[in-house]
Amino acid sequence: MSNQNNKIIIISISLLFLVVILSALFVCSSSGCQIGVKQPGNNAPRNMQMDKPMGMPAGKEMDKPKGIILVNGEGMASDKPNIVSIRVDIRAESESAEEATRVVAGDFDRLVKSLGRKNIGKNDIVSNNFDLGPVYYYPREGPPVISGYRATHSVTITKQANPDDIGKEAGEIIDVITDTGINDISLVQFLLDEKTANELKKLALENAVENAKDKAGTLAKASDVELGGVVAVSESAQFSIAEPRYAMMERADVMMSTELVAGNYDVTASVQVKFRII
Repeated sequence: MSNQNNKIIIISISLLFLVVILSALFVCSSSGCQIGVKQPGNNAPRNMQMDKPMGMPAGKEMDKPKGIILVNGEGMASDKPNIVSIRVDIRAESESAEEATRVVAGDFDRLVKSLGRKNIGKNDIVSNNFDLGPVYYYPREGPPVISGYRATHSVTITKQANPDDIGKEAGEIIDVITDTGINDISLVQFLLDEKTANELKKLALENAVENAKDKAGTLAKASDVELGGVVAVSESAQFSIAEPRYAMMERADVMMSTELVAGNYDVTASVQVKFRII
């Protein structure tokens, strides 16, 4: 009997202990507590500071981004041109292709000799194009027929000139060309040498950046914020080179020389700059 009583006592104690554990688990699950689980490095309740980012000390607010100011800047630089560039088309028509070519070659030789007297050498005369083709006659009836041949030799003449006298220099070169019997001048330009043109491009970029800084300062002041340093800068447009216009070429008579009017050689640049707001 004693053994049977001991078994009953042990079973009763086990059942009582099981009831206590189940009751405790039920209460904890209802209240949100945890039994026997320790969160490493964090003793705070689970429902505290849920609006704070991980790693942020308690009581310290997260820094707000200040933003940027984005502006476009424009700049220009100018100088007087110092190079004359003239394009000439030497043309001839004849019944045969050989004769048309011979006439054009002869006119070109005379042009080179005449320009030599103006200290313009062969190195300053560059051939751009040579074209030889048939000339057609279109009768009222029947297919077109070849009536002759046309040859065209296009050349460009360049010369370094004093910027103050470049218009007069261009006019004198034109007079030499027309005196040889060539009257087809298709283009006259006033240019800058490469070194000076590159310096103008750099200056135009510098002016564009300064213009962007002025704009950004105005925007920052109007927005009641403090302007910081440059975050990024880039060219937002290609260089735009405004070549000078030239005056109408006129000759009242053979005693009056042609003179052109040269304007400034302008280079414009555009940049895009990002500034930090601090």
